[in-house]
Amino acid sequence: MIDSIRILIVDDEPEIRNAIERYMAFQSAFQEVEILQAGGFEEALARLEEFSPLIVLQDINLPDGNGLQFIRQTKKKYPMVQFIVITGASDLDRAMEAMTYGAADYIRKPLDMTMLATVVQEAITRCRRWGALLWDEYTAENDSLNEVECV
Repeated sequence: MIDSIRILIVDDEPEIRNAIERYMAFQSAFQEVEILQAGGFEEALARLEEFSPLIVLQDINLPDGNGLQFIRQTKKKYPMVQFIVITGASDLDRAMEAMTYGAADYIRKPLDMTMLATVVQEAITRCRRWGALLWDEYTAENDSLNEVECV
């Protein structure tokens, strides 16, 4: 069951992460949302494991890993996570590729914060509408896998 919405911002530029977090902090639509940040691939994996965010704002180019690989890897283990790709204009093809790996949407840099807010609100709506169902299904699958492993 979904108790709260956590958003993980993954970008190697702290200015971008902080700008997104500050913008969301002052928007009434995001008052009940917890914002987390990660500056790279490994840190993002750790935050994902520890905090279980439902939405990830994911930069494609990271200094310690490939954002596309991160999406592929994460969607296998956490199918309910909504990825929103943050991309530069030159990475538009890679953003489209991310969509084939399960990303829900993308937004281009330089960021239009109003557009970002709209895309994030849509992701929150999806999480609330069918996220609980997916979470229950995922939990049941993991419980049955754990039972098989224990036998």
